[in-house]
Amino acid sequence: MTDSLSIQTKSTWHQQSPSRLYPSLPRSVLPLSAEFKAMTQIISHSHPWSQLSYSCVGVMHIETDAGIFVIPPEQALWLPPGMAHQHFCKNKVSYRSLYIAPELSKILGQQVRPLTVDPLLKSLILEISNWPEDYEETAQTQRFILVLLDRLAMAKSNELFMPTIQDKRLLPIIETLNQEPANKLTVEQWALKVGASSRTLNRLFNQNYGMGFSRWKQKLRILKSLELLNSNSQLAEIAFELGYESTSAFITAFKKHLGCSPKKYLAK
Repeated sequence: MTDSLSIQTKSTWHQQSPSRLYPSLPRSVLPLSAEFKAMTQIISHSHPWSQLSYSCVGVMHIETDAGIFVIPPEQALWLPPGMAHQHFCKNKVSYRSLYIAPELSKILGQQVRPLTVDPLLKSLILEISNWPEDYEETAQTQRFILVLLDRLAMAKSNELFMPTIQDKRLLPIIETLNQEPANKLTVEQWALKVGASSRTLNRLFNQNYGMGFSRWKQKLRILKSLELLNSNSQLAEIAFELGYESTSAFITAFKKHLGCSPKKYLAK
């Protein structure tokens, strides 16, 4: 799998196995909580039930066959049954997860979905994730679960992800900008390097990402900025590291993609 974000050499990560693997779910919705230290990788695994992954504090990258997803605190990731996935936490993450039995989650479909978490959905996730694993299944807990499923079905999808691609002409570009987001080579200059015309490269980016090279590069920078913001870096430092001409240029690009300034985003 080729990533499009900042997943680095795997040897730099503290690898962990999933904390709990069950032959079958002991409850229709099973809550899990964990505190991950910086540079933690939860190795690839899958299970026959759905999973909702959510971070209370910190930014996660979750890698699947469908792509790599950036999950900041106001987002969650829906993983359908059988979907292999692994988590990367570059900084500390306060993690909440809900395993959901397949018969309850059919309404949410069989595709990986990054979801926007509104205040009510957040409250439901936090409430249920505080239940003990052997909680008593009552009419009250069932009502919580039904409201949770309704809110998940209503939640809006977001675009904080990069699909997985395998095209050899794009790989050098993706790998370089992944490591050097400030790289200023134009699509015409990249075309000379990879042996394809700039028109072909833009067509390939549109086919794989739904956008041309310039928009893809801007999106990559914004996704990387979420991780840097979470590490308490100064805006000027982030702007420089990502290749923006000024702090104001970074703030303008951030607002364009996420609808608010970095400061307001962090305050959510």
